[in-house]
Amino acid sequence: MNNDNYFYNCSKESIDFINPNLYDEIIKVISYLPKRQIQTEINNDLFWLLTSRGWSFDTIGGTSDFPPEGINVRNVTMSETKNNNNRFLCITSTTLDASWHCDFARVYDSQLVQIEAQFGKVESMFKDFCGFRIARYEKRLSLGIEIVLSEPYDYFTHRKNAIGGMAYFNIAKNTLPAIGLKCPIWLIGIKE
Repeated sequence: MNNDNYFYNCSKESIDFINPNLYDEIIKVISYLPKRQIQTEINNDLFWLLTSRGWSFDTIGGTSDFPPEGINVRNVTMSETKNNNNRFLCITSTTLDASWHCDFARVYDSQLVQIEAQFGKVESMFKDFCGFRIARYEKRLSLGIEIVLSEPYDYFTHRKNAIGGMAYFNIAKNTLPAIGLKCPIWLIGIKE
């Protein structure tokens, strides 16, 4: 797949400062995504593409026992993936009594990066942004990455009725400056 990018309170240079390979790693993951018919298949692909590169995860609901064909992931098992997981990295807050978690997280030289893959409603995307802001407020988060579809109506042409109110790239890009979060967010839109 291809992608759109928007850097909110960050830049490619600041991402390179966290880790010189981070930007290219995420872009490569997106490029390996095949076109899928439903959101859960995209989530499954992202799960295997990220965890095979050392990212920790929150939950595994709806995830296959093995990587799907055609996503360029070495042969790993769910058991191996679970053993390498550090779910603590996905916690949004360590001081509030909230049980929020991001989808994926990884530490680069003591700098925490969290990823949210949002193929649900716009309201859920705002919760993701709040989670990034809380983790940044606690001085834990160096970068939040929000992955959405660029144009869900174009991507899921066969399911137009099922995607009303879905989070998408332009609504996120236009909303971030309006809500004024003080945290770095790299917004990525997936497109064909």
